[in-house]
Amino acid sequence: MATPKPSNIDMAKILRAFKAAGRWVPENFDLEGLVGAVAAWLVGLLLGALWAPLFWLGFAAAVLVLLATRRRPRTLPTVGNLVVAPCDGVIMEVTQSVPPSELRLGTDMRLRVRISSSIASTNPLHAPVSGHVSSLVMEDPDPSVWMAAAPDTPGLAVAYIGLENDAEPIGFVVSTGGFGPRLELSAETGDVVALGDEIGKRRLGGWCDVYLAADARLLVREGQTLIGAETVICRLKREDNNMSAGLPKAHATVAEDTLETVGVDALDKTDDQSTVPEHTQDEAEAVDTVDQDTESPEARTVELLQKLKAEAERSASDKVV
Repeated sequence: MATPKPSNIDMAKILRAFKAAGRWVPENFDLEGLVGAVAAWLVGLLLGALWAPLFWLGFAAAVLVLLATRRRPRTLPTVGNLVVAPCDGVIMEVTQSVPPSELRLGTDMRLRVRISSSIASTNPLHAPVSGHVSSLVMEDPDPSVWMAAAPDTPGLAVAYIGLENDAEPIGFVVSTGGFGPRLELSAETGDVVALGDEIGKRRLGGWCDVYLAADARLLVREGQTLIGAETVICRLKREDNNMSAGLPKAHATVAEDTLETVGVDALDKTDDQSTVPEHTQDEAEAVDTVDQDTESPEARTVELLQKLKAEAERSASDKVV
């Protein structure tokens, strides 16, 4: 009688795989999605017992449920006064447009960034800026509209969200198909939100129009893929106009006065060696006689800004303590 061969199954590896799956699955799918997918799969098994091809109906439903409940952990930017993408997607159009009245942004033209999200995009909606929710309007969908083929299709589930902060107000419009629970918001009017906070869910993709100031300087372009809460769309005006952002007001004033006296172009020259003119041999000999420890005004300005920033960080640290 042949002796059975010892099993080569490594239980430790199997346990590690289950632990890894236990960490990965909750980070990538909502609990409701996991329960719904398992239920659809079981229904598929029961149907398959009656007639084998019916199993694929349940399997397809399980995949659809998982796609509708996808999520991913995000790493938020650490710099303030930014506008980030409120959702995953691709920029389809950048144009000037009058914002909808539901956003309460006035009737002046604004820069509109139109984002398209596929059905496989993650479902969370994120706050594109820090501030408070100034307006929130939702339109009732038409269940007969399954897909959001175009952002202006009648019958879509649409949400108008306005946000205000100490720099400038912005707004964005989210739309998706009207069939099923596709669009849900957890934020309410008056809520205070931080940059990148999750404020709702949109399932199976759709459209998102972000309305910025007319003269906003975009850091993205048409055709670019965006990651919700991570990709920076632009900087708010306050950050653009304050070159010493992050410093206390008194220090920022001194830094700005210094920069105005010396000139920003002078600072650029310290980083661009190509702007230094070439010397002839006689001039080089004359330069060699100059004290090497003498610092240029540009270098002194950079050193001053570094000291001011260090002092500001120490002051902030002392206040925390």
